[in-house]
Amino acid sequence: MATPEGALAGMTVLDLTQVMAGPFCTMILADLGADVVKVENPESGDQTRASFGQAGTGADSKAFLALNRNKRSVTLDLKSDEGRATFHELVRSADVVVENWRPGVAAKLGVDHATLAPLNPGLIYASVSGFGQTGPYADRPGYDLIAQAMAGVMSVTGEPGDRPVKAGIPIGDLGAGLFTAVGILAAWASRQRTGEGQYVETSLFEAALALSVWESTEFWATGEAPQALGSAHRMSAPYQALATRDGFVTVGANNERLWQRLCRALEVEHLADDPRFATNTDRMEHRAELVVELERRLTEEDTGTWVERLLAAGVPAGPIQDYRQVLEDDPHVKARGMVATVEHPVEGLVPVLGSPLHLSRTPASVRLPPPLLGEHNGEVLASAGAVVSGDECPGTPLHPRPQGEVRSRRDGPVLHIELANPARRNALTWEMYDEMQKLCVAARADPDLRVVVLRGAGEAFAAGTDIAQFTEFSSAADGLDYERRVGAVLADLLAVPVPVLGVVDGPAVGGGLAIAACCDVLVATDRAVFGAPIARTLGNCLAPAVVARLQQRLGAGRTTAMLLTSRTIDAAEAAAAGFVHAVVPPGELDEAAAELTRRIATGAPRTLAGLKEIDRRLAAAGPGDVDADDVLADCYGSADFQEGVAAFVARRRPEWTGR
Repeated sequence: MATPEGALAGMTVLDLTQVMAGPFCTMILADLGADVVKVENPESGDQTRASFGQAGTGADSKAFLALNRNKRSVTLDLKSDEGRATFHELVRSADVVVENWRPGVAAKLGVDHATLAPLNPGLIYASVSGFGQTGPYADRPGYDLIAQAMAGVMSVTGEPGDRPVKAGIPIGDLGAGLFTAVGILAAWASRQRTGEGQYVETSLFEAALALSVWESTEFWATGEAPQALGSAHRMSAPYQALATRDGFVTVGANNERLWQRLCRALEVEHLADDPRFATNTDRMEHRAELVVELERRLTEEDTGTWVERLLAAGVPAGPIQDYRQVLEDDPHVKARGMVATVEHPVEGLVPVLGSPLHLSRTPASVRLPPPLLGEHNGEVLASAGAVVSGDECPGTPLHPRPQGEVRSRRDGPVLHIELANPARRNALTWEMYDEMQKLCVAARADPDLRVVVLRGAGEAFAAGTDIAQFTEFSSAADGLDYERRVGAVLADLLAVPVPVLGVVDGPAVGGGLAIAACCDVLVATDRAVFGAPIARTLGNCLAPAVVARLQQRLGAGRTTAMLLTSRTIDAAEAAAAGFVHAVVPPGELDEAAAELTRRIATGAPRTLAGLKEIDRRLAAAGPGDVDADDVLADCYGSADFQEGVAAFVARRRPEWTGR
């Protein structure tokens, strides 16, 4: 059954935000049916794509996936005249613009409210910043931690007398996002009556302060600064977490009727008659003594027993659950639909938090996966009336050519090759494949080369081929041409006559896995991931030569199961399969790679080349079909072989010449 339109269907939002507060605001609007278009810079997009949290299989981080569902993405260089003009054209038909730069940045880019309002009198323009657009702190950088600290939140969080701590959830960021969404909806409602847009702005600092309802009340009532109370309430007792035999139970007996029920349920009726606890004021004054008395009884039984008993007695109570229990085990979470999944073109099924808003006629929904960078350039820019010519439009290509390079440097007998496209987890562009192929061909003619070290930049090896390039395909012939092109690069990598050491940190998936399989020795960190989940992502296929190489390195059964189930394996499993030579912590990767490089580089060159050639021939044929007499003769007839024998007899280190 088709999902009903959301309450905000027909609202178009241009989203200039990144990281958390702004994207959380626009995600709320998107969940409610608004068409939210992320406008991102062409080079790397929202910085959360690569800079925050654990990476996924592809280029985008888990943090980005968590905050950007139900959105489309276009790329525009707002620093260029063309990109700015295109954005202005988009604004003419938009309803809302949201930005969360530091005050003044939007004006420098020519996309501030004062510039855009004349283009669209009905435009609602919202700004989120650390401290607001005005005031003595306006120019300060804004982070949730700083907002919580300066708004007083950290002074009342944690246990009494302990070091100050921040709230576990980023309430400054998320609160600002929520308040911005409310402001936009209020301005939207006003526009329905007046036809006029307006400017909406708030900040992380004000959001954190605005949520300090009880704390501000206590200060104005007593004249004294509120202090940290742990889990206790400022206005009533008992209302906090209390120790049980196996953990803690939360109890909310915040009025006289519930207090009496609690005493009966715990079989401590004498406490109800104790003058220290006669009224709520008394109980708050003697809170520490009250906790001692209640925990004396509660520690006789387990949490689960008390929760059942208290709920049966009509006393609000509950266990303290961790997020594994909440997200995987809690039946109420499942019943309320608070965990949803969305099919992502790279990641496959991605779990996301559902919307807590339940509307009977126009429900919130999770409809679209978080977008790839620039995924919707063509449809959005063309439909908005931007000038589109061929494959390009003002300020950005419809399918932006990703930025990436293959870096190389020579260190004596060692050639270091680095795949560098960090914004996309080193996914390879056509240009990167071409450059790697050139380096491999040159290596075959280099008599002084002893080892090639191949790695990725940053915390990734290679997340396959850059998917943005697949958008250029127009037919199956393009796919076949791609496979032949990549196959030629892999063949040249396998044909490098000296050992190739692969250094893997992070994902080596898709084409990255194929490249790793062509390396002779692999060293990986314990956060490395290997796989080719194309059966649930792209829907393409691996060439026979790649599958054969994977079967040779990983085993036929494991390879087939991995490909058919789209399963990835970690470094430990890859090492157990013999695919990876060594697994080390990330901080020890460079040292381990340097030691392996040294060991390989000091080996007999002709022996190493001969072993590589035999391995290549075995992979191409089979054990019974390989004639390697020429390779063996080359080794046994070499000067290096004579030197090796002489050095062994003389008990000295051989001096290899490669001849």
